[in-house]
Amino acid sequence: MIEVIDNRIPLMALRQYYDKVSSSMFPWYFSPVVEHTGDISELEKKLNFQFAHTLYNNNVPRNEWFNSLSGILDFVPDYHSLVRMKINFNPCYSEIVEHSYHIDVPFDCKTCIIYLNSNDGYTIFETGEKIESVEGRMVIFPSNLYHTGTTCTNTSGRFVININYF
Repeated sequence: MIEVIDNRIPLMALRQYYDKVSSSMFPWYFSPVVEHTGDISELEKKLNFQFAHTLYNNNVPRNEWFNSLSGILDFVPDYHSLVRMKINFNPCYSEIVEHSYHIDVPFDCKTCIIYLNSNDGYTIFETGEKIESVEGRMVIFPSNLYHTGTTCTNTSGRFVININYF
């Protein structure tokens, strides 16, 4: 159900993607990590934010950055058709905070998370499985599987590419 693949993307290519999204030229947009529907802690309210950049959604590239970053799709196993592609940046915090569980899209497809840098943050699934953020790691799972990410404490932030696809 949850597949973890390490080192599928050549390190040089991976670092080129990381250099692009971590540069001062890359546009980031402040957004909530998840939309909350129930009670949450004060800390989760305070930290329910990330910087995101949607590259592809609703059957179209959202901006010119898609062209320079879409090559990473060549490394996604069984990729045929893109639903959504976005990049998330969760800034460093003084402690690891798990966000609320969510699904990315309201229909069945696949989700792929690619970790652009190593840090002490992680992805955790409602099933209890925990995937550490390791540079070059890819985790693939059914889109209807509830999951969430975290903050990190040992780097400037946690950078991931999130891909929903058929």
